[in-house]
Amino acid sequence: MVNDYFALPPAGITPEQHKRSVAVAAALAVAKESVSASTGATGSKAAWDLQAVANEIANLADAIQDALESDSEV
Repeated sequence: MVNDYFALPPAGITPEQHKRSVAVAAALAVAKESVSASTGATGSKAAWDLQAVANEIANLADAIQDALESDSEV
């Protein structure tokens, strides 16, 4: 998924929009795995996890972009 980060963006999309889209998709994939991880908790855990994801998805996408950008500078 993040392999597409530095690929040419589709027509009509800026490179910045493309990079953000890839980072958000990666963040959502991480969040999906986190929320779907099996535990002994009830449905309240899923609701809490979803709320936490909603509150932090932008921060996670920012962190993914920061990591990818810093790797490209090496």
